[in-house]
Amino acid sequence: MSRDEVLARVAQIDAARYARRRNHTDGGTEISPFLTRGLVTLPEVRDEVLERHTPSQASKFVFELAWREYWQREWTFLGDGIFSDVKRSQYPVSSRRMPRAVLEADTGVDALDDAIRTLYDTGYMHNHARMWLSGLICNVARTHWWQPSQWLYYHLLDGDPASNSLSWQWVAGTNSHKKYVPAQSNVNKYSPLVQHGSIIDVGYGELAEMAVPDRLTERADLDLAWAPPPSDPVTIDPAKPTVLYHSFWLNASWRRDLDANRIVLLEPSWFARFPVAPHVTDYLVRCAREIPGAAVVVAEFDDLDLGDDVYFARHPSVPHWRGTADEMPRMFPDVPEKSYASFTSFWKQCEKTSGGTRRSGPPGTARR
Repeated sequence: MSRDEVLARVAQIDAARYARRRNHTDGGTEISPFLTRGLVTLPEVRDEVLERHTPSQASKFVFELAWREYWQREWTFLGDGIFSDVKRSQYPVSSRRMPRAVLEADTGVDALDDAIRTLYDTGYMHNHARMWLSGLICNVARTHWWQPSQWLYYHLLDGDPASNSLSWQWVAGTNSHKKYVPAQSNVNKYSPLVQHGSIIDVGYGELAEMAVPDRLTERADLDLAWAPPPSDPVTIDPAKPTVLYHSFWLNASWRRDLDANRIVLLEPSWFARFPVAPHVTDYLVRCAREIPGAAVVVAEFDDLDLGDDVYFARHPSVPHWRGTADEMPRMFPDVPEKSYASFTSFWKQCEKTSGGTRRSGPPGTARR
């Protein structure tokens, strides 16, 4: 999908409908892959929506966008700390291995099994379904969150290490004051697949205390490996600067007026740590091909002779890249850069410094 097509998709967002329907499984915008991969930026999306809606109409949409910025900021300051229990250890934990019933979309909860099959087929899962599923895995099957989070990330087109890991920890209670448990009554309210008699068709109190259901006791090992795409030849004109893109920044408008070598660099060391499924790799390559003149190269940064004039977008996934690092655009650039104890404290700062829902200046350009 080209950047123009993505922007056209963003222009169709009905923020008022989103506020009413966001928790329903048919109520999402499905623009998250575009944001994760940097095809468009958070300020661009916010500002486009505010062109067509009042701040009041857009407030819930902007509020939800802010979660993504919050997670990114936390990754920036906590680093690899987000990949282990952040505030407290998960308890109780019966296993660190995935329930086989989840992997096989055979939990017996129709809405969740349908969501898993959709994930395998399309690389997408609605955010509320992610909460239900992670609550089932962590707090009903009593599985430590890390391995399930790797499994979900592997399949998601919008897989973002910060949003993914910290959201799982929010559900598991390692990054929040209480754990989230899914009840069938809530699933029935927000999914068209109404069901009774499932393993989660009990009250919230019983869900939090009951033994692991027999259906979720069998465990399975994960086999997650990255299959790299073919690598384009590396041709560097030493008379030109080099513009580098990574898998979280594939923005075709960024530095487009610069006469430069352009390389989308996919580092095997990153994908060894955070493998993705073949359909995710295919999506990354399709996005990369929308960048005029860019070569897709599978190599390590330190193995390439890129010269001294290198430009890239700063991101926690590429702390070792060297050159001129452009800052990725923030919705709330005036909010102090630090780790916040909670999203609530971060959002209060957003409201204090910029009113929460307010347009920025010209969107789409990374700041130096």
